[in-house]
Amino acid sequence: MSADVHEGQLPSDRMMEYDYAMGQDCLASGQYEDAVMYFRKAARLGAPEAASEIGMLGEKFERGVLGPPDQKKAFLCYEIGVEFHDEHSLLQMGKLFMHGFPGYRPNIRKARRLLEEASEKGNREAAALLARMFDEGTLGKVNRPQAFQYYLLAAQRGDPGAMLMTGLFYAEGGLVPKDVRIAEQWIRKGRELQDPDGDLTLRTFLGVACIEYITGQAGRIDDRMAFSMAEEAAGLGDYEVWLRLGETYRDADRRPGHEDRAFECFKKGAVYESAASQSALGLCWESGIGTKPDVEEAVRWYRKAAGNGDAFAMARLGYAYENGAGTAKDEKKAMEWLIQAALRGDQGAVRTLHDDYGYTLS
Repeated sequence: MSADVHEGQLPSDRMMEYDYAMGQDCLASGQYEDAVMYFRKAARLGAPEAASEIGMLGEKFERGVLGPPDQKKAFLCYEIGVEFHDEHSLLQMGKLFMHGFPGYRPNIRKARRLLEEASEKGNREAAALLARMFDEGTLGKVNRPQAFQYYLLAAQRGDPGAMLMTGLFYAEGGLVPKDVRIAEQWIRKGRELQDPDGDLTLRTFLGVACIEYITGQAGRIDDRMAFSMAEEAAGLGDYEVWLRLGETYRDADRRPGHEDRAFECFKKGAVYESAASQSALGLCWESGIGTKPDVEEAVRWYRKAAGNGDAFAMARLGYAYENGAGTAKDEKKAMEWLIQAALRGDQGAVRTLHDDYGYTLS
């Protein structure tokens, strides 16, 4: 025993171990207030794990693990943990101040300070929460540069939601240099870690990026990559991706093979019963886009698309019946389809009904 210790007094490190052990014993026996008292003593003597125990106890009070949820007891535990700069307590106290709780109104600025300290200690959830605060303008105004920095920090620490958002920032460009490759890497990683928005985020990204690989906005033109991404997007439920891809090939600055690829895209979209793709495929057959003109085949696809509710196809089917093009002439059916198209807003059908049949929608 050292000379400066009173007779019978334990050295500080042994006292710390004693207080921590007593805290564990009280915790095991359900004497939670005594456990907090002993852990606090141990923390004051230099045991950071004791402060962490208090913070975790606070979360158990908050979540109702030890009985009915008790935010007051939780707050008191977090307050002690914050006194010792415990990372978990800083995070939990910050979350409480974000939303408020009985006896305390939300205090966003205090929440920010607590979360910033937790983030500085390496806490990924705190970084992700700060990112959303800056992204959503919780502090009074949106600060996207600051939001991106925290999303990236949280992503690097393994937060899957932050990975998705980091990927979207790179996909969008502007705030950071646009980089579709890096965007894809982050989004796929967040999805692999089972973020609930992973499939939707990846589907949205693929649906946009596949077109950017045609227009060159992705940094290069790559038809194979465009088709591969569209296939995956369709597999994730974006059945209209083939329509958008086909329209891009059909309407963008045309290069050799564009019309053939447009036709192929519309065929793929038609497989998914996409009425708009079926209608576009009919126009390809009618106008010879990517294939030899075949009016009967065009009418066949217009009929399918019209049956699925496409207004343009209804109008084209009406014209076919009116003129006997690709099908037997039948003015009664022509009017029926033109009226349906007009009711859905097709202005060509409206004009044809007026000019050819003297019929005006009421």
